[in-house]
Amino acid sequence: MSYTITGVLLDMDGLLLDTERLQMEVGPDIVAQFGHSLPLEFFRQLVGVARLDAARIISNEVGETIDHSALDQAWDEAMDRRMKSGVPLRPGVAALFDALDRLGLPRAVATNSMTARAEWKLEHASLLHWVDAVVGVDQVELGKPAPDVYLKAAELIGQPPAACAAFDDSDLGVRAALEAGVGVVFQIPDLAQSKDSRAHHEVHSLDDARAVLGM
Repeated sequence: MSYTITGVLLDMDGLLLDTERLQMEVGPDIVAQFGHSLPLEFFRQLVGVARLDAARIISNEVGETIDHSALDQAWDEAMDRRMKSGVPLRPGVAALFDALDRLGLPRAVATNSMTARAEWKLEHASLLHWVDAVVGVDQVELGKPAPDVYLKAAELIGQPPAACAAFDDSDLGVRAALEAGVGVVFQIPDLAQSKDSRAHHEVHSLDDARAVLGM
């Protein structure tokens, strides 16, 4: 099957940046600051989940409401310490952007992170100059799995969703892209394997996705 696309929509954490692993690893220490103990494996279910929803899930698990703003701050501070020496990339990122440049395809990041936070990470990963737009959850009404961030990202690069390809690592992101009407949706799982298997193509790497698209 061949595809003709005019734009590319990209998730960030776990897709471009190898940060989902870091977020999961700092989780137990963050929760401990609020007087609770949760195993490392618990945090796997939070992959791709917006911070406000993550705070709700954690609160339900520990049986006590944890202030999401305080949780956000603690998580950001812990992540800043882990990323002090740079933000690690997922395999195949540089080759993907080289291909997009060669083909002249516009591209946008669509993430459940806050926009300023996403731009900070992309800048520290030396990727911000490679994207045409960054859409964070604070720019839309609802985060993934709602389609809002993908719809906004397509709008900002001036392309209809049906003419775009979306790349995401999580089931939540795939649902969002499909709901947005994106023409071809790739899932490249990171920490959590897909339970839905709804993407048009589930592949092992960004290089595999490029190969499907003939890039």
